[in-house]
Amino acid sequence: MAVDPVAFRIFNMEIRWYGILIAMSLVIGILIAYFIAKYRNQREEEVINFTPFAVVFAIIGSRILHVIANWSYYSDNLSYIYAFRRGGLAIQGVMLGGVLALLVFCKIRKLDFWIWADIIAPALVLGQAIGRWGNFFNQEAYGKPTDLPWGIFIDLANRVKDYERYDYFHPTFLYESIANLILFLLLLLLHRIYKKNLDKFPCGLIFTVYLGIYSIYRTFIEYYRIDSSYIGGVKVVYILNVITIIAAIIIAYNLISKFREKKRLKEIQKIEE
Repeated sequence: MAVDPVAFRIFNMEIRWYGILIAMSLVIGILIAYFIAKYRNQREEEVINFTPFAVVFAIIGSRILHVIANWSYYSDNLSYIYAFRRGGLAIQGVMLGGVLALLVFCKIRKLDFWIWADIIAPALVLGQAIGRWGNFFNQEAYGKPTDLPWGIFIDLANRVKDYERYDYFHPTFLYESIANLILFLLLLLLHRIYKKNLDKFPCGLIFTVYLGIYSIYRTFIEYYRIDSSYIGGVKVVYILNVITIIAAIIIAYNLISKFREKKRLKEIQKIEE
């Protein structure tokens, strides 16, 4: 039985599950970030102040990246570029847009970017876990055909070309949602460890753990996807994930190096005093 992407209708306007879940992920993400900021002894009201920046940058970034990766389709369907309710928000674009938003916000509010990147990371990955269920209702982001018990039925109209004869497919959106929930719990644990060891770890590591681990398991999940976008015969997600993993390693290395150097200078100052 096909899933109806429309939750309900108000007059002639359709309210889709995709939009509802995105809204839910935003609200829950704000609440999570608010309490983490409070736990980390930061001004929790800044989370509310940051929200408009995050929403605008994330939507624009995710849509732009999705359109670029699928330009062969959108070049022939220009009117669909702004059809957000049809789906099509690249999660890497959300991440990139969120980082840019946080950079701008921290610059304006004179806040430590790395502390707030750590605070936002768990909220972002939990939002991803919730938002992935929008793919279920839109019958998109599924994987290869399967006869496993948890395979999901995809309506004929939503099946990828050349896969019309199959009925059940890997629920790759579910795989990622579960992995995101596990990563969310790990990041919360890291916040707890960090608070008890303030002098042992630099700020920003939690954020880099999020970037690196997410990119790794997303690469494995992407292997099962059959609706991926390609550049030169290589899946776009593979390219983005490799770049992200390398960036996470470089950032973590620089953060640790600067942190150790700062500690070394403090120890020298104490000895001199």
